[in-house]
Amino acid sequence: MIADEPWLDKSAADCKAARTQVGPWETHLSALASEAAAIKAAGQWRTGPRTLLAVLGMHELERKLVTCLAWILRPDGHHGLGNRVVKALFERFGLPFDPTAQVRVTREEPRFTSDGKRTPADLIVRAGGVCVLIEAKVNAKQHGDQCARLARLWADEEATLVYLTREGTGPDGLPCSAAWKPLTWRHIAGFMTPPPNDASAGARDFLETLQLLYGSKGPSMLDEKTKFYMRHWQLLSEWATLRDGATREITAAVHTAAGSLDATLLAEAEHGWDMDLASHPTFELWRPSWQRGEVHAAIALQWKPAELLTDADPWPYVGVRVKKPKHPERHAFVKTMTEQLETYASRLGWSGSQIETGWLWWRQVAPTDAEDDLDSLTVECRTALEAGWQHLRSPLDDLFTG
Repeated sequence: MIADEPWLDKSAADCKAARTQVGPWETHLSALASEAAAIKAAGQWRTGPRTLLAVLGMHELERKLVTCLAWILRPDGHHGLGNRVVKALFERFGLPFDPTAQVRVTREEPRFTSDGKRTPADLIVRAGGVCVLIEAKVNAKQHGDQCARLARLWADEEATLVYLTREGTGPDGLPCSAAWKPLTWRHIAGFMTPPPNDASAGARDFLETLQLLYGSKGPSMLDEKTKFYMRHWQLLSEWATLRDGATREITAAVHTAAGSLDATLLAEAEHGWDMDLASHPTFELWRPSWQRGEVHAAIALQWKPAELLTDADPWPYVGVRVKKPKHPERHAFVKTMTEQLETYASRLGWSGSQIETGWLWWRQVAPTDAEDDLDSLTVECRTALEAGWQHLRSPLDDLFTG
């Protein structure tokens, strides 16, 4: 697999020598696995999103963040912050704040231009005769004359115009604007800090989300996972280098399989590489007739180089693949294909089904005897493609011509 690693040579003598060299490595691996397991058991090895908003994929969705902001601006919300955020907002721009006045916060409040064009404001905050209009952006920029229209439509209330962004720029992208006062999401986090003891879990989650995305949590503190790596980086780096070489060899084995398919099959099938998927190399077998509207079908072999030899997708996989539909799981014909092919796919051992990603039936293809036997991986990939063609070409013909 990797030429400059002697224990990877396939000769009997070298393999015997390799066992001597691999032994200490296996001992190291067992010790590291035990150390990592202990750290995880103590809850100190943490990965993935750190806040609930991030877990739900809402941490950069503008409408969701504005909804959270509207919530914490209302003094009577269950967030437990009282009026501290709205008071800090007013003080930020030198506006008088009457703590006895009613605070009213509205989202998407619409007004209409003289020609009937609807223009909603992201947030309107009113208290004691003072009006603040907040136009919030996360990743997007202003559209056309949107901000100019907002300024005109709320001129009757002499609204203070606030442009809330990551960077603190005005609508024109410059640091300041004549009409609009810049504000950052980092400022919002500052208005909430430190949260009172009785602040709700939701308020704390929103605060941490803003701090992670747009602010700072102060001096960097190494977590136990990082400390583990720093203790063992030399050994782990050596293993990472080996994995890179191993994945290259797996890729070569799959290419060999695609290039050595049965000549009779290749005479019957259209075949080739899907060059649109650089991160997911894909070899396909198909007929021109396997197309109905936007649906294109093929028997495909695919792998993800970045995920080879990991828990995600350790090996290549073969299956029935459809292309083009934006939401294949909602497409009636794709659903019919999935149902009609189930019996044939099960005979091949293709039990996986991920219709939402365009894979109707599939299975992973791994070496048959041992994970270092890449010759058997080539054979298995080639055999899986050929068997898929033999068993599924007729059912697919019937589906697309019926």
